[in-house]
Amino acid sequence: MEILFYLISCLLLFTNHNDLHCSGQTTQKLEYPYPFMTVDVEKAAARTYDYIVVGGGTAGCPLAATLSQHYSVLLVERGDSPYGNPDTADIKGVFKVLGDPTDFPYVMQGFVSDEGVQLVRGRVLGGGTAINAGFYSRASSEFIREMEWDEKLVNESYEWVEKLMAFKPDKLFRWNSAVKDALLEAGVLPYNGYTLDHLEGTKFSASTIDNEGRRHTAADLLQYANPDNIVVLLNATASKILFDSSSGILKAIGVELISSVDDLIYQVYINQLSHWSEIILSAGSIGSPQLLLLSGIGPSEQLDELNITILLDINSIGKRIQDPPRQTVILESPEPLEFEQAQVAGILDNSQVYIEALSLFQQQNSIDNQYLGAFVSKVAFPLSRGELRLTSKNPQDNPFVRYNYFSHTFDVQECILVVKLLSNLTMATSIREFTFNGTLRFIGSKLPQNNLDNNALEKFCKDTVSTFWHYHGGCEVNYVVDKMFHVKGVDNLRVVDSSIFKDSPGTNPQATIMMLGRFAGVRILQERMNICEY
Repeated sequence: MEILFYLISCLLLFTNHNDLHCSGQTTQKLEYPYPFMTVDVEKAAARTYDYIVVGGGTAGCPLAATLSQHYSVLLVERGDSPYGNPDTADIKGVFKVLGDPTDFPYVMQGFVSDEGVQLVRGRVLGGGTAINAGFYSRASSEFIREMEWDEKLVNESYEWVEKLMAFKPDKLFRWNSAVKDALLEAGVLPYNGYTLDHLEGTKFSASTIDNEGRRHTAADLLQYANPDNIVVLLNATASKILFDSSSGILKAIGVELISSVDDLIYQVYINQLSHWSEIILSAGSIGSPQLLLLSGIGPSEQLDELNITILLDINSIGKRIQDPPRQTVILESPEPLEFEQAQVAGILDNSQVYIEALSLFQQQNSIDNQYLGAFVSKVAFPLSRGELRLTSKNPQDNPFVRYNYFSHTFDVQECILVVKLLSNLTMATSIREFTFNGTLRFIGSKLPQNNLDNNALEKFCKDTVSTFWHYHGGCEVNYVVDKMFHVKGVDNLRVVDSSIFKDSPGTNPQATIMMLGRFAGVRILQERMNICEY
């Protein structure tokens, strides 16, 4: 059994299935705190916009908020509001929702990779920030330089996000503190204390879950929006981009939408009298390449298979995708542990390997709880790459996804290093405090007994491979989009989300993806208005 899903599926406490419809939607009434939120597609489509942003997730919310400061924006989200939904309220929702992704269709959409790894896509305003474990940490300076981004604007954009989204923990939880000490004992040095920066060694960082346990999502960044210039349309799925080629140039002019409220199809357009109006895809590393393919932009042989009219043959769309592989070690604790979001990270091997921690408990009977602590590890920059392909013309259907985990020997060697480190961590003094009469109780797969048997370590890696949900690629910069995020060969169309990345940024990408939304929005405004401060 895939390890973290074993951990998550153990969580029954606080999950009252009587509070759920059969569809997975909670009965609690959702809240719509912004006056510009609506589910009325017909009304939203009755006007034109300077910008239509498809995808109200980690990048889309800050992007739309920024653009709305000067221009009209329609932000389209296929999911509903995260506000008032107990499944997105705090850290407990992480374990509850990810443990059974098929049961929460109004929060996420589950899918399975060709390798059999269970994955999810956010389907709620705020995207992945509404369902993840909260760890907030910036990308490395090297990542920013490789993207050729303006470092001053990057820092300003991070700070803009962090005013609302990054919370310094007022304490380290018990398991996180023990893992921190174990990392230091195992030689993951230096100790960098609290920092948002990506630094080799051991550190603790901020969280999007505050010290009262409340989750904050990218939807909170819509507080920055100009309410007179923005419409946030919920429960509307983009089925394809609309184009005009009458001038001889392929130009994006609008988006076709399917309403989840009435199941009708609508069309909404940008202001075609303006040279600057644009469609911007922020639907994530699954949704953005999928929508381009559905719209007739992508590898011609793939589009031919589904009888999709080919508007532009771009072979790289859906290609070179990645999901950095994760291994997890779960221990039962004789001592009480809390629901703990990730607070501590170990960064080592020239930033190739990351270790984090989380814990939870489940109710075994009317009296006793079972307490579980986990080490989660990530091979940060795998060389294995995969492919995304359409399975149908239905935008609600998941595409075929293959990540080719451990198909490159470098990734295997890095994972072997990870497993040896995990073994060392379980022997650390701080972790030995969690034994039962001197013996660690493993939940799920045990670590190989012989740390020198590379064949056994490799088998452990491949048998227990799972996901950190940090997938990226499919619209990669220099392959599909240029450095200003324009889709090559198309006017008025950009992509701004994790699908443009070659590698996943930082230990956890959400900080950088939110920063990217702000950064791209400012760059677009600078390009259009030729001014530098917002």
